[in-house]
Amino acid sequence: MSKSGAPTVPTLEQLRQLPLCHRETIPYDYIDAYGHMNVRYYFALWEKAAHGFMQYLGADVHTMLEQGRGNWVLRQVVDYLAEVREGDSIAVYARIVHRTPKRLHNKYWMANETRGNVAASSEVLVTCADLKARRTAPFPDAMGATMDARLAEHRALAWDAPVSGAIQA
Repeated sequence: MSKSGAPTVPTLEQLRQLPLCHRETIPYDYIDAYGHMNVRYYFALWEKAAHGFMQYLGADVHTMLEQGRGNWVLRQVVDYLAEVREGDSIAVYARIVHRTPKRLHNKYWMANETRGNVAASSEVLVTCADLKARRTAPFPDAMGATMDARLAEHRALAWDAPVSGAIQA
């Protein structure tokens, strides 16, 4: 956060150093009565991006299900920074911030490629769950190793991921 309380936002150049997890052109159906994208579609886009990011981390839905595991969101902090309008092309980039054996702290940014700005960010705490026991469980070892390697890559970037302070893994 800046001194004014506004979220600190990475540049588009910095975001392009991260994995691109989803890209979409915003259709008319996503637009509300005020002429911009309705809140519910931000969450739909975050979910699409999360599937791509979890695949990048080795914990995609199919692999998780094969191992009787799932990814559950425990907390999410969203900042809306600029309007997204019909016809805008958005790209969602993601970064792993921290990891424990059972949890991931991730950050997503929605870049509006049409308007050249960062439209929103989503900070998320995810847990691994044993789907049979319906309880949290450690990520399988191979997934954890991939996550640790990705975390090391992200920590090696020349900029820190700005976080809200509301999420602790």
